[in-house]
Amino acid sequence: MNLLKEFLFNPPERKIPLDEPPLETLPQWGHWLETPEMMVAIIPPGHLEVNIRSPLNLVVTSFGETQGIAAFNSDRLQPYQALPGGFDIVPNGTTYSSVEDAACFVAFGYSQSFLERIVQVEAEGQTIELQPGQIPKTHWGLSVAIAIQEFFDNGQTGGAFYLESVATAVLAQIIYRRSNFCGRFKRPPEFLEPNLFKVVLEYIRAHLSQELSLNQIAATIGFSPYHFARAFQVTTGLSPYQYILRCRLEFAQQLLRTQKLPLAQVAVAAGFGNQSHMTSVFKRMLHTTPKRYQQEISSV
Repeated sequence: MNLLKEFLFNPPERKIPLDEPPLETLPQWGHWLETPEMMVAIIPPGHLEVNIRSPLNLVVTSFGETQGIAAFNSDRLQPYQALPGGFDIVPNGTTYSSVEDAACFVAFGYSQSFLERIVQVEAEGQTIELQPGQIPKTHWGLSVAIAIQEFFDNGQTGGAFYLESVATAVLAQIIYRRSNFCGRFKRPPEFLEPNLFKVVLEYIRAHLSQELSLNQIAATIGFSPYHFARAFQVTTGLSPYQYILRCRLEFAQQLLRTQKLPLAQVAVAAGFGNQSHMTSVFKRMLHTTPKRYQQEISSV
């Protein structure tokens, strides 16, 4: 099952008048991908007039410099500048108004339930609220934007799991820097204990052919997604996404060695979803295609 829904919006103008009540939905601009609890969009450059009351927790980062006037949860428009690698934060239920000449930017939109779940262990039952405003230019913000652009351009390789992993990492940083929870994360464990690691590996292997979710895997051992992702990487040297991709690649190789199945069937059985995704992973990690790999094995 593909958890991603894709939309491409190209309106004749991108204008929500400032002299009208704020729009209660997100404006349908640009190229969108959605899961049930979040969305990510790439908005092309150009002149924007924005006036919204956000239905989601919005986090925006830009590829280039943007200038104009803007107001975060206020009626007072002030000079506004966004630099590549910085972040704008518009919490759920707050307003954002602007007139700007925008560079291409990436917008993450998170449901409140997604926000709460990301650090549920660290929050210890407290409600998390993002603070409207900006985070100055960071060394990792532009890298995030580039990674999302590549994800869109390369056929969404990695699917909802990859998108959720990147979005989780971004949101954890925003919570740490601009929320009522600033600086109060408990330090994650330095590794997963062997019994917990075994549970995680068994779950991944049992569900390898299915669409996996970072939240589902973390929940098997009672961790928040943020907590789990960091501990897993310390334990294995790989992010959960990278580890699962390697598992799928190894299983596909095994099927190609031992069974005479159509490549499309191998792709689905290994959890790639489609043959194109499997082929791109083979090329990137093995420098060959599944078909050539199968031919080389059969000739030995």
